[in-house]
Amino acid sequence: MRKAKSGFTKQTKENLLTGAGAFFKNFIIGVDTYESAKAAGKLIGATQGGGEFKATAEIRQIEVDGVSGKAKGLELVDSWEVSQSMNLLETTPESLKLALGVADIDTISNSEYNIISGRSEIRDEDYLDNLTYIGTITGSNIPVIIQVFNALSTDGLNIKTEDKKEAVLSVTVYGHYTEDDLDSPPYRIYYPKKKSLPTPIVDIKGGRYSEDKQVKISTTIEGATIRYTTNGFEPTESDSAYSSPIEITENTILKVKVFKDGAVPSLTLTETYIIEKIVEEEINK
Repeated sequence: MRKAKSGFTKQTKENLLTGAGAFFKNFIIGVDTYESAKAAGKLIGATQGGGEFKATAEIRQIEVDGVSGKAKGLELVDSWEVSQSMNLLETTPESLKLALGVADIDTISNSEYNIISGRSEIRDEDYLDNLTYIGTITGSNIPVIIQVFNALSTDGLNIKTEDKKEAVLSVTVYGHYTEDDLDSPPYRIYYPKKKSLPTPIVDIKGGRYSEDKQVKISTTIEGATIRYTTNGFEPTESDSAYSSPIEITENTILKVKVFKDGAVPSLTLTETYIIEKIVEEEINK
């Protein structure tokens, strides 16, 4: 019987991008949070069918006589095509304006209606500083964030209505370069780092001692394995697993690390022990 081949590993469950996520306008990394951005009115609205982010480098192949195909090193990135689409379930004046791209909302002239009308010129304020997707990675409590900069819809508005169905507003915005930065593609992806396990703890710190010591090591992580070396080398998953106190009878560099499947190993704890025993002859002197 043939053995199945698969890319499925213990880490697979930690790296799944799940759910439709949420879309925000002008989200500021390091200042806004999911909750604070919602409270500030930056949430664009509920979706049905999620969305789709695309970033494609336009690559040009330099042709050289005598080279019969694509040659490594002879390709140039001419530009990036960046877009973010959303299937918005909520039809609001703001979402309609976002889809139209070049439009105004008149909230004053009519007492019953907000009036959305198109315009024949594009203004700086038509561009969003950014359109931001916030989603969930299964292995982290920190969200994955994708930002499209200088975002503007240029595909226009298309609304389809049907009986027994809600109208879904499909909007695609495109990222744009600016005159002061023509080198950076107009997008950025923030992927959360996996936090390393906590550093292990020893009950006797390194130092100078006049007698042998028995060092106990502990960790707060259930199911983790403590591994250590006494030769000064970095502990690996193939080194000794801690199970009982380590006896220090001579000068020793103890290095300790915590490992657990699917998690980033801890930082290495290093303790240096100097054992200076007082021999009996010295005592008699």
